[in-house]
Amino acid sequence: MDWKAFATAAVAVIGLIGTLIQRRYNRAQGRDRAKADLELLALLPEGSPVRAELRNHIEETIRHIIRIEDTERRDPFGIGLALSFLVVAFWLFFEFNRYGGWWLALAGGFFGLFGIAGLIQDLPRRQRDSRGRQF
Repeated sequence: MDWKAFATAAVAVIGLIGTLIQRRYNRAQGRDRAKADLELLALLPEGSPVRAELRNHIEETIRHIIRIEDTERRDPFGIGLALSFLVVAFWLFFEFNRYGGWWLALAGGFFGLFGIAGLIQDLPRRQRDSRGRQF
């Protein structure tokens, strides 16, 4: 196995993931967006026809933050379980590459499928109760 090619690909994938995460968290969201809208409202002249619409939008944004965003959270147990499935899948695929044996690839695919499905289900923020179950 060519470890240089593997290391190069791994660094590229990690860099891409880091860039995507940075892009997501640099955007104004929730309270930051409401604060920016309040600053914009203060700059508008008193007689502006858009002022009332912007005020209504800000109030709805704040209601949404209180009602939804403050109660959304991830399921850390489900994320950890999914990541452990993916680690086992990568290990099985590595062993398949090293020793052969179709059953290792089949088991790796099984664990990989459950790991990806678990991440898709548990990684997004959703309204959950104290035990992590969705409403």
